[in-house]
Amino acid sequence: EIQLNGGSIEDKIKWVREHLEKPIQVSNVFGQDEMIDCVGVTKGKGFKGVTSRWHTKKLPRKTHKGLRKVACIGAWHP
Repeated sequence: EIQLNGGSIEDKIKWVREHLEKPIQVSNVFGQDEMIDCVGVTKGKGFKGVTSRWHTKKLPRKTHKGLRKVACIGAWHP
């Protein structure tokens, strides 16, 4: 989606009707080395815990203080 700036509403509608379903080159819209702002929307998966968010392994059944946590990720000292 690209916003059309400048001109009257009739000019904008005319331009859109002329270019509808036709390929538009990126160079026609943006200039060389032009800074642009991008806006995105995530899929919105809600609040997740460690296990489902980072796909860590569940800890063994008899683990103290919970199973769905991150345990040892490596040695503290080499």
